[in-house]
Amino acid sequence: MRHILLHPQLRAALPKSVQRDLRTQLWVRFKSQVPRPSKRHEPTAPAAPESKELNPTSARAPIPSASKTNLRRGPPERILVYYGGTGRAMFLGMLRVSTILLFGAACLIVAPSCYNDENEWYITPLVIAGGAMPMLFVAFTSAPYVNFVHLALPAFARRSREAAIHYAKDLPPTAILYLNTMRFNTIPRTIQVRVGDLVPDKHGLRPVVFRNTKPVERPWWMGKHQTQFYTGDHSQPGRQSSAFYPEVWPSIFQRIQGKTPGPGKR
Repeated sequence: MRHILLHPQLRAALPKSVQRDLRTQLWVRFKSQVPRPSKRHEPTAPAAPESKELNPTSARAPIPSASKTNLRRGPPERILVYYGGTGRAMFLGMLRVSTILLFGAACLIVAPSCYNDENEWYITPLVIAGGAMPMLFVAFTSAPYVNFVHLALPAFARRSREAAIHYAKDLPPTAILYLNTMRFNTIPRTIQVRVGDLVPDKHGLRPVVFRNTKPVERPWWMGKHQTQFYTGDHSQPGRQSSAFYPEVWPSIFQRIQGKTPGPGKR
């Protein structure tokens, strides 16, 4: 029966609707009877090994750049270019302390003992004034002495010691110096100045070699900034370190004294 229905000439004698239903049924049945390949017999390919991609940035340790290494190994932001010496600083400090103690003894011990009927009324004020004069004289004459001078270095001058020396020997007028002096009570004091504002100067009663022409304004109750300073033309020897550059102070000192023209004047 199936062969008759599949024969094309026999199917042509049937009505079209029957032919259409017959073709549909035969095609569905034929498709359902076609054997499907079993997955059991399919060759199984070996599983590909999992690829573990390593991030090259995380696998390798970061290598510091040359500029960062140079900045780290180079000089600091402030270098010591002048050192006045330990002996002179200790001598001036002891001298100030001694005169302060002398003034205290004159006010607390000698002056009260002179205040009696046997002495004139002006003896006590004279004793106090006499005890104060050594203290005031030492404070006035030793005020310009500079113990340390530090130079502020820009970023390009901190790459190496050679770059710092080259910058220090040809300073621009805007270069910053930090002058360390001693207060009246022997406490250190740091004054910030610009190289272009320092000019040679002299004084008849105390040692002075240069002066700051543009001091920073302060409130009247704080007093005026110190403007006169004294340093030697060469730095005293000290402990060698990466922040001590005594060889550059002679050129800076000559620049302040006007013996060598600054940048833009050559």
